[in-house]
Amino acid sequence: MLGKTISLDGEAHTVIGIVGDISALRAYVPFSEVYVPFQIDPNSSDQGAYFNVVARLKSGTTLDQARARLRASTREYRTKFPTDLGPKESFTAKRFREDMVGGHRPLLLVLLGAVSLVLLIACANVANLLLARAPSRRREIAIRAAIGAGRGRMIRQLLTESALLSLAGGTLGLLLGYGGIRALLAINTAGLPMVGENGTAVTIDWRVMGFALLISLGTGIVFGLFPALEGSRADLNAVLKDGSGRSGGGPRQNKARALLVISEVSLAVVLLVGSGLLIRSFMVLYAVDLGFDAKNVVTMNVLLTGPKYSKTASVADTIRIGLEQLRALPGVTAASATCCLPLTGATWDMNFDIVSRPAAASSTNQWVGWATVSPGYFEVLKIPIKRGRSFSVGDDSKSPPVVVINERMAQEYWKDGNALGERIAIGRGGGMKEFKDEPVRQIVGIVGDIRSEGLDTRPGPIMYIPQAQLPDAETALFLRLLPMAWVVRTQGKPRGLIPAIQEQLRHSTGLPVTDVASMDQVVWADTARQRFAVLLMTVFGSTALLLAAIGIYGLTAYTVEQRTREIGIRMALGAESHQVRNMVVRQGMSLALGGVVAGLAAAWGLARLITSFLFGVRVHDLPVFVAVPIVLYIVALVAVYAPANRASRVNPIDSLRYE
Repeated sequence: MLGKTISLDGEAHTVIGIVGDISALRAYVPFSEVYVPFQIDPNSSDQGAYFNVVARLKSGTTLDQARARLRASTREYRTKFPTDLGPKESFTAKRFREDMVGGHRPLLLVLLGAVSLVLLIACANVANLLLARAPSRRREIAIRAAIGAGRGRMIRQLLTESALLSLAGGTLGLLLGYGGIRALLAINTAGLPMVGENGTAVTIDWRVMGFALLISLGTGIVFGLFPALEGSRADLNAVLKDGSGRSGGGPRQNKARALLVISEVSLAVVLLVGSGLLIRSFMVLYAVDLGFDAKNVVTMNVLLTGPKYSKTASVADTIRIGLEQLRALPGVTAASATCCLPLTGATWDMNFDIVSRPAAASSTNQWVGWATVSPGYFEVLKIPIKRGRSFSVGDDSKSPPVVVINERMAQEYWKDGNALGERIAIGRGGGMKEFKDEPVRQIVGIVGDIRSEGLDTRPGPIMYIPQAQLPDAETALFLRLLPMAWVVRTQGKPRGLIPAIQEQLRHSTGLPVTDVASMDQVVWADTARQRFAVLLMTVFGSTALLLAAIGIYGLTAYTVEQRTREIGIRMALGAESHQVRNMVVRQGMSLALGGVVAGLAAAWGLARLITSFLFGVRVHDLPVFVAVPIVLYIVALVAVYAPANRASRVNPIDSLRYE
């Protein structure tokens, strides 16, 4: 491509260089990117702040020093341009990584906390197993001590065994984790930056390897230390005099194991409560009323730029011709165009005055949503017309200026909610020179509210302007910044018609068609972050529940084994099988109950950490806080029943011979 010429907006550009791909830094992967020089005229008085500034700090300069310099620049700027900045606005700087990841930080921190809880549960399980294994090795350790091994050397040996066990688990976990995270990101990247398309940028490098090694060694040593100390603390004479190798654990070890199980259950409760709250929130979010019908609607963008589209009339003609050709396609029932699709947050904020009110009371000092649409827009998305009418082909530059508002705006700024016939002046106090020719408009219709900013954001006040009635300056401004979005409703699923629709738009506009998606996909993408959090928290919660069940089962089974002789004596003295079974079940469930109570108390306080992810659900949602203990109690009952049932079938004769 070097030295070749390509056309951008109808102008010839020579390719002078090819740079590396930076798409992995973003939450999406563009099809292609080109860079043109940003030629700023130092004599320009245009104050449009529609560009970003990126800088690299000098060596030895801190971010605070850069911010201080920018604050000084703000004072100088206010002196030269006193009306451009608000009283609280200031120039500042932030790190590129913070700007890129900042919006995702709460999600990443919550997931980090969930991972840590699962790790703690797994470590508690391993520590419990090591404690259970220690009594069976007391004779071995006593013999080692008798032939001269010191306690420190035995502790090092036991810690080495624990560390090797953790390293083996860490190696396997690294491989499973790599495959698992790639699989999860292939399902949903949640808009996370730096992961690439479907998680392709996520790789195993020295940092991941180092982290896995550090975590494996650290957990192996920390959680193996207490079992090692307990295992090396043996009474040499007592153990060697005991002919059996089945010395049971003492009260100290039994209490430690019980405490570990209670901790596992409590941590599992915290994770399950978090998962339950997110699932409930997602169910409420997915059932929310969009305000429009997304079924069988496809959208695509065309960037109308260049000299041909500098005037409203030429843009209106292009849209009219394009819509006529689209509506003529077999299978297409309706079509329209807009600057701002629902759920994308693309609407502009604009202030307005109510002309019929006195000057002192007419200014709202409020900013409402502002969007341009073509005739048929409300019909394509099936947005209900509450009062008045929608736009028609006759609403062009030659007809009286009109505007349609949504119900929320009518109710907020008119007491009776009936704003039909009212006249409003838009953009007069916004300081934008492009709106100096904006005419006074009459409200001719009131439509239903839609979710314009996102499913988790309540509908705000919005006014809709006919694209064909925009002054030329406004058209030039907004088409320079935003592509024109085309919305097409089809009789059935739109997938088969997409190629024909794209080709028709290319033919009518002579421009590329990009960002093709169904409105169902737009809705799906809007919930990506919540779905990702629900998916991971469900995985973590299920894993925690399984590990807690294993912990309860393991401790109960070990306790039954240690008490085999006692149980045999009880049964020899007349205890019934069901009495023994109930005794074991009660003891196991008492551990679960202790963990549930502690976990609910912790979850009650920690639930506030996921407030930003909840929608339509209270932090202390009663159904979740009731359902989680019931589920965990049922799982715990299943876990303890097998050892309890085995205990009830102990043969008294065999148990009395048991060593």
